[in-house]
Amino acid sequence: MLQKLKQFKEKHPFTTLMLIAIAVRILVVIFVPGFGSDREVQHTTLFIGFLEKMKSILGINDSSGQGIMLLSRALYATVSLFTVSMIYRICDLTSNKQNAWLLALIPAISCITPSFGVIENASAFLGLPLMLYGANVVLRQEVLRQNNLTDNVHRTSFLIAGLMLGFGICVWYESAFIVFSILLILCIMRNFKGAMMTLIGIFISIAFVSLLLTILNVNPMNYIKL
Repeated sequence: MLQKLKQFKEKHPFTTLMLIAIAVRILVVIFVPGFGSDREVQHTTLFIGFLEKMKSILGINDSSGQGIMLLSRALYATVSLFTVSMIYRICDLTSNKQNAWLLALIPAISCITPSFGVIENASAFLGLPLMLYGANVVLRQEVLRQNNLTDNVHRTSFLIAGLMLGFGICVWYESAFIVFSILLILCIMRNFKGAMMTLIGIFISIAFVSLLLTILNVNPMNYIKL
């Protein structure tokens, strides 16, 4: 049995990793009430406001609030799976599948500990997947360019990466330093076209969010209460 599991892991490392992450999160969502809570907002869950509104719209009667809390923890766990996936893919590009699997295993199982199971900064929780996705797209295109697999790297990919990075900044302001580092590295690698397309994507997403907030008459410094 163990030999078959080992063979499956060697053939399908990413699938094995995600199955482990899903299994751990199912257990945590069911048995750890504090999972997905934010101590800065008196232990109300990240998605609780949205779910409460949906409950009232759908006419769901949940006086105890247990069902809403359970669903909130499930949504938090689902979003965190994307982070695990991106960490694996980025490490796979920079190292090898074995190292990528071991490194991604840390966030896959770390949610079982209180320090990782409780959201300290919900903005970072929402912004990190966007940052990782954008960085993954940029890194993949840069690997293709360095290996001369394509003479004209897909500029649209850099634009999409820039859009994700820009949205990440809108949610998590501190991530602007990460984005600046990515642009700087692209320039050092003399991929000026990629850096320019990424920057254009960043400006487009930030402009879109700013315009949307202006139309809604919302202060951009307070539009996401976390």
